[in-house]
Amino acid sequence: MENGIYSVEKELNKAKRDISLSAFSILFSEIVQYCLYKSKKGYRLEDALHEIGLRVGYKLSEYLYYKNKMKRSITILNILTFISKHVWKYLFQHSSDLLKSQDSIYEYMICDKNILLNKYITVPKDYGNINCASFAAGIVEGFLCSSEFQAEVTAHTIYENEQNQNTTILVKFYPEVIEREKNH
Repeated sequence: MENGIYSVEKELNKAKRDISLSAFSILFSEIVQYCLYKSKKGYRLEDALHEIGLRVGYKLSEYLYYKNKMKRSITILNILTFISKHVWKYLFQHSSDLLKSQDSIYEYMICDKNILLNKYITVPKDYGNINCASFAAGIVEGFLCSSEFQAEVTAHTIYENEQNQNTTILVKFYPEVIEREKNH
């Protein structure tokens, strides 16, 4: 009898879905260009990326649950583990680290040292320190909200040194989600 997590990973990785890095880079570059255009009309670049990611997250959640005939997660830790391990691997071909905030019961972090979204994007200097991983933050927020775990999700860059940057996706759950978790 197969373990539940093993069977999920097996299902997610069953279909060959590799896409060339250059094709992905061109597509994501066009998304960033669109968001830059939108930002000139009063939107912030990161907000525009987040908004697009939000829509992707909603659709991805429905797709993965339907495709794999899975039950929805009912605890915060289960849904975040699923996102950081399986969804991340499905999107970026590697898993990420999941951390619980020491400062707040509402906050969790998904840490990724090699996020592809920031790798080949050069943002004009007059836009400041923009994190294109806001797109991934939107995906996570959409995935969580469609699974009834309302949260605010943001992307942050942590510079270790000149060459190494770590992207942290900060997940801040609404108080009612934490209360629901306590009552289960």
